[in-house]
Amino acid sequence: MLVRTMTEEEIYDIGHAFGYYDYGEETGMTAAFSGKEATANYICAYVRGMLRGGLLHTTGERGEGYIAYRLPKERPGLQTLWPIAKGMLRNSGLKRLLRFAMALKRGGVSLQDRMDKEQKPYIFVGLVCVREQYQGQGYMRKVMDMAFAEGDRLGVPVILETDAKSKCDKYVHLGMELAGVRNIGEFGKLYDLIKYPDTEKQQPVTEEAAMPK
Repeated sequence: MLVRTMTEEEIYDIGHAFGYYDYGEETGMTAAFSGKEATANYICAYVRGMLRGGLLHTTGERGEGYIAYRLPKERPGLQTLWPIAKGMLRNSGLKRLLRFAMALKRGGVSLQDRMDKEQKPYIFVGLVCVREQYQGQGYMRKVMDMAFAEGDRLGVPVILETDAKSKCDKYVHLGMELAGVRNIGEFGKLYDLIKYPDTEKQQPVTEEAAMPK
């Protein structure tokens, strides 16, 4: 279900779920920002960008879970990227972002970059969230099934990256495969995951088919 409008309270619910995630002894994405609340605020900016770009989907009218993904050949425009860029600068700072960028470079090539270089089509998932009051009720599977169904429809893999082993394990449980781990120093680790399409449901990828429904 494509999301067309959201209240600020609903947006902040997503930000809070990310910003205050319990990483245990892991580092997580909060290291790239100036604290948990700053992380939450950045995620809110990311959600606003995805909403403006028409890339945000939800499990139902109550907004139990959300997922943002883009299809092959689909590229985010300025209306999507500008809120995200502002949120990143506002909640991190230029010096920290430069350190983060250098750490990413030292960490190696991402799965997404490898597939781009090889010109292989894929669906990229940029955000997955189940609002805290609905966690533990099976909504993460329902959220991911939306992207998996699109992957099956188009015959392309679904890929994403996550910032914690605990999150990685959940995606593996839902059917994804670990494709690589990148060590990004003070910012922790990034886990690249992939879900190959169901061969029985594959359709040829055409320019028309790759456009959002």
